Amino acid sequence: MEINDHEVAVVEDEPQYAPNRFKILVVGRRGSGKTALIRRLKDNVFSDEEDDPTSATDVTVIVRAVQGSIIKADMVEVDLSTFLACDSPSSQAKVHFVRQYFDVNGLLLLYDITNSDTFEEIDDVLRTLQRMVAPDVDICIVGTKADLMESRKISFEAAEQKSVEHGFSLFETSALTGINCEEALIETLDKLAERRAEVREYWKENTEVCNELSTTNEHEPAESNFFCWIPKFWRRKH
Repeated sequence: MEINDHEVAVVEDEPQYAPNRFKILVVGRRGSGKTALIRRLKDNVFSDEEDDPTSATDVTVIVRAVQGSIIKADMVEVDLSTFLACDSPSSQAKVHFVRQYFDVNGLLLLYDITNSDTFEEIDDVLRTLQRMVAPDVDICIVGTKADLMESRKISFEAAEQKSVEHGFSLFETSALTGINCEEALIETLDKLAERRAEVREYWKENTEVCNELSTTNEHEPAESNFFCWIPKFWRRKH
């Protein structure tokens, strides 16, 4: 948005972004299976490498067809300790983190179904995450290592209840067998693509309303203001 203080004019600009590209964080404790999940999605193979606990700088680009369009997902692996260490009002690390990830679109929050601690901390983790990322970020809860049924500590019913409480999607996945890995990604991308289409339509409609209102009375033009579109937009909606 561009505002000219002298002429009290307002120009609405559509948000700038790559139309078919999304940034998705894969967040979890060390050993929760972040690296294995990304490797399965990227190369369709299983990797038993340890999750990298360092601050994420590498981006894994994954390409999928969603809603008839080719979508690129920039998958960024982030250790949960990075979030927790940055969650302080006076933390310079928090400022750096927010700047680095201000354009995040989606977030996969991982817990290990064989480790009850990673599940029990979800409530606290979500409160922290929602202070660190934008409120419109789509969050999906992902249970990992679903192939280790004999070692399961967290029932699907308990995880489902948690996801319903927070209003997030839930998938139990296995990077070893590949079960539900693709489904979790596709649903996330589908939601993000749909939301972006809605945002573009919203801006298009409101820009048209502002243009119409600015030409309704050529002899006595109404004074421009930031909320010039609201009355007509509201009538259209109701």
